[in-house]
Parts: sequence; C-alpha cells; structure tokens
Amino acid sequence: MKIILLLSAMSLMVACQCNNAATNADGGEGGGTGGGAMGGGGGGVVDDGGAGGGTTDGGACGNPGEACCTGGACNAGGCCVGNACVGAGSSCGGALGVCTNGSCGTCGGLGEACCANATCTATGATCIAGTCSACGGLGQPCCAGSNCTSGCCDAAGINVCIAPATACGRGDLCLPTGQCAGCGGSGQPCCGGTTCNATTLACNQNICAPCGGPYQPACAGSMCQGGGCLDPATGLCVPAGANGSTAGQVCVNGALTACGGAGQPCCADATCAAGGCCAGTTCVASGATCGANLGACTAGACTGCGGTGQNCCQGGGAANDFCTASGLTCGPQNNQCTTCGGPGQPCCQGGTCSSGGCCDGNTNACVAAGAMCSSGQGTCQSGGCQSGTCGRLGQPACQGDVACTAPYTTDVNGTCVACGGVGQRCCGATGGAYCGAGAVCGANNQCAACGGQNQLCCLGRFCSTGLACNNQRCN
Repeated sequence: MKIILLLSAMSLMVACQCNNAATNADGGEGGGTGGGAMGGGGGGVVDDGGAGGGTTDGGACGNPGEACCTGGACNAGGCCVGNACVGAGSSCGGALGVCTNGSCGTCGGLGEACCANATCTATGATCIAGTCSACGGLGQPCCAGSNCTSGCCDAAGINVCIAPATACGRGDLCLPTGQCAGCGGSGQPCCGGTTCNATTLACNQNICAPCGGPYQPACAGSMCQGGGCLDPATGLCVPAGANGSTAGQVCVNGALTACGGAGQPCCADATCAAGGCCAGTTCVASGATCGANLGACTAGACTGCGGTGQNCCQGGGAANDFCTASGLTCGPQNNQCTTCGGPGQPCCQGGTCSSGGCCDGNTNACVAAGAMCSSGQGTCQSGGCQSGTCGRLGQPACQGDVACTAPYTTDVNGTCVACGGVGQRCCGATGGAYCGAGAVCGANNQCAACGGQNQLCCLGRFCSTGLACNNQRCN
C-alpha cells in the first residue's frame, strides 16, 4: 500500500505543475525552502478543499496522493513530501518516519528540525535557521511561493507578510487582493497617472521620483525640504544658501531673497556687490565695520581675515571657517581663502562645483564634467562620478573616499543624502561643517536655525539685531 501511495505521488508530481505550490525538487522561489528528494512544505491554506480536497491550477490537491495545495498545504494533518500529500499515519518514505500532524517523525513539523535540503512538511511552515517556523501570518515570514494567508508577501522588502494598505518594499501599497500595487513607490508608475504614496515623492512624467531635495522637483504643495526654496523658473528646489536662477536672489529659510547689497544676505559663495564684504552671512558695505572683531570692509574683504590668500575667519562652535571676499572658500590644504568651483580648485560651499562638475571628496577639489574622478571612480557626469551613477542625491556614495560628489549631499551609511538645510546633516567643510543661510551646524551633526533668542550663534558668531553671542548662544 505504501509503495502504491508513493508511486501515485510521484506521478502527480510529473503530471501537475502547480504555480503557487510549496517548493519543488528545484527549490522554488519567494522565501521557499530548498528541495532535494523532498519538496518544501510551508504555508498557505487548503483552497476550499475541506475533507474533499482543494484545487490548484493543475487539478485536485490536498488529499493523500494528490499534489500539495497552494503554500504546501495538505488536509487532515497530512505531510507535503516532494510536492505530494502523504496522509496522516502513512510513511513519508525513505529514511523518514510516519506522518503525524504534518511531521515526518522527527523533522518537518512546526518547531522541529528541517528535513533534508532545508524543507518542512507541515502546513504553514518554512525552514528558518534549521528549524521549521510558522509562516504566512501577518508579521511572519512568507511561505514558499511568496504566499501569505492574509495580506501581501513583501518579497521586495524583508520577505514577511504585511497587512493591506501598508507599504511594500518598493513603496507601493499592499492591496486587499493580496498583491502589492506595483505603483506609487519610488521609480514605479504613478497610481492613476497622478499619485505617489510618500510625501517625499512626486509624479514626474508618470513616474514617482524623489522630491524636495537639492535641485529636485518640489513635492506636493510646492514644498522643499530643509528650508529649501522653490525656484518658479525651473520648478526645482534650491537648497538654503544657494542662488536661485534669477540673479541677485539667494535661498534663506524657504524663501528666495534679494542678496548682495549692504544689510542683505550674502549671495552664494560669500558674494556681495559694490565691493562689499560677507561678514558671516550678511553683506557689509565697503568702509563699514564687519563686526565680530573681523575689522573693516576694505577692498572687498574684512581686514582681519577672509580675503584672497588671507587666513580664513573662524566660524565658531561646530561651524566651518569662512571667507569674507566674494567667490572664495576656505582652502582645505592651508586654511587660506582661495577661488573655488573650477576644475582643480577647491569645492565651494555645500560641495558645489561649476558647470556640472563633481566635488571629489578624496582630493577636496572639483572635477570638470567629462573628466576623470580619482580612485578609479570613472567619469564625472551631471555631478556624479561613474558616469553619473554614484555620488548624487539618493545614489550610493562613490568608493575610494570620493564619497558624495553632487552639491549639498553627504554620505550617510553609504548613501548620499541631502545636507545643509535645517534638520538635515551638516555638509563637510574646512574647519567645521557647513549649513546654508539661516542655519548652523549643531548637535548630532545636524543643521539648526540660528541667530534668534536662545538659538545657536550663526556663522562667525553673529546674532540677530539686539542679541549678542555668549557661549555659542544668542541672548
């Protein structure tokens, strides 16, 4: 009788191809367990079979001698062996024992060791670290064939079963049908041609793409992150401290603001008009005092520091050292102010280079578009090395200490993220760390609003009118 039963099971294995059954002799996919002489059990429920058996795409399933149902399920405590059901009380074959409540003697049941080739024989079990563990329920690992008893198998994420309306691994939502939607996540089509699931994504040419970061499209409601500003001419977010596309405007606290004149914010790269000086982040007229012991503004630089070839001015606290003359940055090699942004020159504030160049973290210098990055990191293209595939916002950091090469990005755990805005990481800079206008590097290497009552002092130890910097606080 046992021989007849095993032959019947083998013939069913040849004749029946069940799309979503437990792992077959080739191992299956989707969180399944390997198969050798035995197929994996693991998961799911018998499909409307009851005592009379269920159905699969290939025919009847679940009863002794029939194929295992979806997820490796067998009726009445049977065991799924080689993708065929062995009835309770019958031998599982070979060196295995008698089938009892889904267990083939000493292996395959819930809580037991996995059988040969990392397989389980009980319904709702999968092999994890050598033990047959429950699968298919919410929060449990997916069963073989990426099956869950409810919700969706997040096969693209951490291979667990998730509830409807929660996010799958690619950012799309789990539908009541048990399938991830396939739309609305990063890089996926927009749902209905218009909608993305996260507030940090925007629908751009029917693809959900990151939004709100430096030089990305604005998010819903024209929102930019970290105090960035929507440039109406381009539709892109300008990071705090960077210039807009209209001459004479810089982004400060979420608004494009006139810059460069006396009493106005400095334009990007410490730029002021009419021979003025950039004292911290504010332009001072030629001949006026720069304040904070920086001397007087003379010939476009404060006399104390910050002119071409002069020592950089101290930023104070965790802030970067800075220059007071237009178009300069604090050189990383000698702590002196020098022209920045061109090929071979130091990167400007926020890691900015001109004309789509790359800020090579290994050399602290700009690489021209089309030229080679250091450490074998390929060609610079659109602010990223490796032909634009590393170093840009959201991409992996480039190797060999080249790191993040696009403006206003920094490396966090191997990924380039936005930096320099309020609530964002501080950008790397000489003598400290850089944050855009209206912010300074504070606790936990994050940019914080500065200059107001009880706030951190801004770059150069400056505070708002009527306040003084004491112990790095304005009061």
